[in-house]
Amino acid sequence: MRKARAPRRPAEIHAAGEQVFRFFPDGVVLDVLVKPAPGPEEGRAIATWLNRDVPLGGVHVARYDLRDGVVSFTTRSHFLDGAVEARGTWRGGRLVLDLREAGRTRTGVVFTRIWPA
Repeated sequence: MRKARAPRRPAEIHAAGEQVFRFFPDGVVLDVLVKPAPGPEEGRAIATWLNRDVPLGGVHVARYDLRDGVVSFTTRSHFLDGAVEARGTWRGGRLVLDLREAGRTRTGVVFTRIWPA
């Protein structure tokens, strides 16, 4: 019997407004705010400084889980003292997440892939 192949893990950067997530294939995700809000033209530059080995101040490091097309992770809030729970899916180059922070949930937040272009 053929062994099921593990899902492909992303190596991408996604942004929604100022919120940016960089995913690594080993399950690490970096979370940072970038002002002004970046687009694809800033993706390459962000990839050079958003580094997992030496994270800059303000960069939160977390681990994500990817099962059956659903990604989930918990990171720290950039504004409040607490956690942010994220859960969602990738669809055609977009990451669509539900974000729960301090008892408040934002659903269907669309993060556009800004790197690789």
